[in-house]
Amino acid sequence: LPLSANATRPGDVYAMPKDPMWRQMWYHHRRYQDPTPVWRRGFTGRGVVVSILDDGIDYTHPDLKANYDPKASYDYNAIDPDPMPRATRNDENRHGTRCAGEVSATMNDLCVVGAAYNSSIGGIRMLDGSVTDTVEGNSLSFAPEHIDIYSSSWGPDDDGVTVDGPARQAQ
Repeated sequence: LPLSANATRPGDVYAMPKDPMWRQMWYHHRRYQDPTPVWRRGFTGRGVVVSILDDGIDYTHPDLKANYDPKASYDYNAIDPDPMPRATRNDENRHGTRCAGEVSATMNDLCVVGAAYNSSIGGIRMLDGSVTDTVEGNSLSFAPEHIDIYSSSWGPDDDGVTVDGPARQAQ
C-alpha cells in the first residue's frame, strides 16, 4: 500500500523531546528501536495515517488529541463512529490507547512521545465484544483509501496452550 504523497518529507520539524522523563523511556533508547536517527532525517510521521485495531482509543488523551483522525476510526462493537474504549471497573480497555501512544503521541513534553509523533492516529474498536469473522474482516478493510497502516497487536489470551489466528475473512 503506498503511503500518502507527503509521508516522507525531509525537512520536517524535528527537536529532541524536552520531557524530563525522556531518558527513562527505555523503549526509545535500544539500539535498533531508537527513533532519533530517522527523526533527524526528517521522518516524523507527517502525512501518514495509522489506525489501531484493538479495544478502542481514548482520543481525548492529551498525548493523542492533536493527532486524532476521526476518518481513520470506527467502533465495530457498538456500530458507531466513536472508538472511545468502554469504561470498566478494572480499567481493562486501555491497550489500544497505549498502542496509539507508542505510535503517535505528540511531542508535547507531557508524558511520552510516539515513534511517529507527527502521524495521524485513528482507532477501530473491535476487541471489546464478540470478535467474529465479519468484525475482523471489516476492521482490516475500513477506509483503505485513507489509512496507510493498520496496527493489530491482538491475539488470544495467552494460556500457554491456545493458538489462534485471524478467521477466513480477515485472511
